[in-house]
Amino acid sequence: MASLAVADPAASILEVRNRRPTARAVLLCLMLAAMGIGCDGKPTQAAGEPEQKPERDADGADVCPLGPPVEIDGKRRLALVVGVGEYRSRKVKDLAGPPRDAERVYRLLTDETGFGYPAENVCLLLDEDATTEQFNEAFERVLVERARAGDIAVIYFAGHGSQTRDADGDEPDGWDETLLFHDARTDSVRDLTDDALNEQLTRLHARTDNITVILDSCNSGTATRAGDDGYVARFQPAQDNGVGNGARSDLGGDGDASWTGRSLPGLVTLSAAADGSVALETEGRGVFTDALLDVLGGVTAQRVSYAQAARQIRQRVAARSYQIPYFQGDLGRLAFGVGAPRLPVGWEVIESEPSLRIGGAPLPGIGPGAELRIYDGTLSGAALRDPAQAKATIAVVQSSGIEAVARVLAGTGRSIVPGDRAQLVRPADDVLRIRLRLRPATEPGGLDAALAAALQGAVGDHPEARLLVQEVQGAGDFELSLDPSGKVLLRGPENQVRNVFERQPSMIAEALWRHARQKGLLHLRGEGGGDFIDNETLRVEIVPAARQDPCAVATWRQSPPNEEQVIPLCHNWNVRVELSSQAPRALLVGGVVLSNDGSMLGFPSDGRVVRLRPGETTTFTGRGETFKGTPPLDVQDRILVFGTHEDDPVAWHQLTATAAERRAYRGSVGALHRALDRYLSPGARGAAVATDAREARTWTLTMITMRVQAEPRSTAP
Repeated sequence: MASLAVADPAASILEVRNRRPTARAVLLCLMLAAMGIGCDGKPTQAAGEPEQKPERDADGADVCPLGPPVEIDGKRRLALVVGVGEYRSRKVKDLAGPPRDAERVYRLLTDETGFGYPAENVCLLLDEDATTEQFNEAFERVLVERARAGDIAVIYFAGHGSQTRDADGDEPDGWDETLLFHDARTDSVRDLTDDALNEQLTRLHARTDNITVILDSCNSGTATRAGDDGYVARFQPAQDNGVGNGARSDLGGDGDASWTGRSLPGLVTLSAAADGSVALETEGRGVFTDALLDVLGGVTAQRVSYAQAARQIRQRVAARSYQIPYFQGDLGRLAFGVGAPRLPVGWEVIESEPSLRIGGAPLPGIGPGAELRIYDGTLSGAALRDPAQAKATIAVVQSSGIEAVARVLAGTGRSIVPGDRAQLVRPADDVLRIRLRLRPATEPGGLDAALAAALQGAVGDHPEARLLVQEVQGAGDFELSLDPSGKVLLRGPENQVRNVFERQPSMIAEALWRHARQKGLLHLRGEGGGDFIDNETLRVEIVPAARQDPCAVATWRQSPPNEEQVIPLCHNWNVRVELSSQAPRALLVGGVVLSNDGSMLGFPSDGRVVRLRPGETTTFTGRGETFKGTPPLDVQDRILVFGTHEDDPVAWHQLTATAAERRAYRGSVGALHRALDRYLSPGARGAAVATDAREARTWTLTMITMRVQAEPRSTAP
């Protein structure tokens, strides 16, 4: 097998591009540009230095050189896309991700495979071009002056968010939310407040009510240990002065803690973090934008509304971080006013001989062990999420981030040729792992050398933890330390205590692999093809159990299906599942409960088969399937519910078990179960060609969240 030239990815890409001078060359040039490499293979900028841009005219007119507005089906699709990673003020920390995120959103909107926004209608502002004045001018010139009734307007911002003291008394918490543009906090330029943005949106709303605002920033400095080598918060401390740029005391504010007011019917707001939580980036990309592009750049059997997308985005974000996205407004609208891209985000086959090579723009989850399906390059739409339509299932062996060598796990015998599409099915082994820091004895609460050594030994001896837990010296996903009494504390990425242990290394190792297993399960996505839609085909509710303890005195307030459920403290509860009446066939259903402390429970707990016909409902009430609302309070836990064909059974309760326990299981399982077993066993994919039949059945899943509260409150975020 040919080795992968990871040291110089541009060379192999350019070599292939020169051999195949097709339209794919455009995509490859864009990929190289994102890496700071020109289409000629030469760097476009010095490492670590900002790109040198031409001087602008005094009026900045060439920042967004737009042509005459273009109409499609009688409507204008307009967008203003902003990414600020470089800040003029030395007091504001630079970010790596926002410009890249903005460019990715711009491409999704304007590429020929994207949402069909004409480039003449879209303004992209990056770094030094994204000053407060330029944003205000572009908002008026690109959106307000061009929009007409029924037109579509999209505003995207990635960069730092913050707060400033409320100047006009319209904020219940006394703080206005703000955005930081390139020149924020220099000279007399201040943050852009939510009041000022709402004034701009009000003017735009007078022209069209089809407006989407997307913010990958945060207004809270929620504690996190992660540093430059891990997750970075898109947050700056509040200003020391009371009024941000553009705020006026005579403006009516939004009056709530969200970014945009509720008084603009039709407006949709998608925010990376609810008020009081944090928006994160890692590896130079925003976690929220990654999820947004993954969902809206994918394919389903129908056009997607914001409400449908929101359910899937929450799951994608939860798989990678603790941040909580926020969605508000008329979520029934079609995403970007269109509902679906022309083709899904994915990679394609570069060559099939002498080795199988695939490539494309950087995507999260592609690395050694990642599984992808290969589809004919002429297919589109829901066919690209239907395993029965695939030519083969492959596993990545080596990857440079934009190109990979892969091996066929199972196939149909149909030839794989350059130009075929490669769609990610299950992400790389690396996403299953958690990074663990052992707080050193030199820091308060640090572990003594003997305990640290015992913990390292316990992890090494555990058959699962040794593959799934990676010790790091710097910032990690989890950290072990001591409390004043000498007990061991396990803190999660949000710096909250997840578990408290006596000095029992084996129990700690067990808990660590369970946290890693949860991370792997949350990365799963269904392959519904034209049959099913994730977070829609299966309607899931948490309902009060028939029998309650005397301590269950609070009132239960039932949430709608597939929405977060608040569980009153001490209440017993069960999982109820309904199969949509629109489903084309009966399904076998089951799932797992994922608790914040790492514990997992699969159901049906006894491995029995639960079959639902379209329109039918079942409540899981068997032994071990009734749960209780206990502390910690106001912590988000999750439930995943799956549906598979009757001839493709999965023992869902075994997904919470070790590999050895799964191998010893005597129940009947299908191809999907065996594929998930490979996925949950790092190193098992790509090492050898699979011997079982390829997966050829569609399947689906739904994720819902829940919280335990002493007194139930609204289920709204």
